[in-house]
Amino acid sequence: MIRTRSLKAIGILIFSIAAYGMAQPLCSMTVSPWQPLQSVLDAASSGSVICLTAGVWTQGVSIKDKILTLWGAGRDQTIFVGAVGTRADGISVSGQSIVTVKGLGIYNFRHGIIVSGSSQAAIHDVQISGNGQYGLHALGLGQVTLENSVISYNRGGILAEDSAHVTVQYLQILNNQEDGIWLDFASWAWLAHNIVMGNGRYGIRLYSLEGLFVCWRNVVANNRAGDFYPEIAAQKCQ
Repeated sequence: MIRTRSLKAIGILIFSIAAYGMAQPLCSMTVSPWQPLQSVLDAASSGSVICLTAGVWTQGVSIKDKILTLWGAGRDQTIFVGAVGTRADGISVSGQSIVTVKGLGIYNFRHGIIVSGSSQAAIHDVQISGNGQYGLHALGLGQVTLENSVISYNRGGILAEDSAHVTVQYLQILNNQEDGIWLDFASWAWLAHNIVMGNGRYGIRLYSLEGLFVCWRNVVANNRAGDFYPEIAAQKCQ
């Protein structure tokens, strides 16, 4: 079981490195905040690279059954902000999508990013803060790589459930109201070079221990209810 999951982790890591290591690709189109981004995504052909200028978008977007890249100008420049009390998600990826997201700030939605179905998402250089539920919610057979980002001041940091797979590296997961990372119902996570601190419940919380691979200089400390639940999860750290 562990060998199979380790091979899957390596596969996701390769996907992550390939996506992150590329220089910015040629833009299929460039979109500004006054343009209807959802309509652009709906009309875009698979394989398109949608470049977003600096500015503020006030609505979330949904991507289903497409291969797309959303490339912002930087997480402090290209910003998605939900209306007060919104039930919408910042970015929703579903079906059998393969999506790369880079250089965005996502604030004040229900979930910052939600990945479901059998989709794959590579997410880099984002700030996900102030959302009403989770910064990242992965469920179903979704596979997500999240790198070089900050997830803070959400209700919870990362929730993976229903067999979702997440690779998390070079993240700061800070000051969320509940758990920093919560793995539930046969999901697993591969963690490296992260800081998980100051969260209001547990740093890392598990339904089962089988899916946690904590390696290479993670700092999990000063979380209010404890750093790991169950505590035996700390034996996975190497």
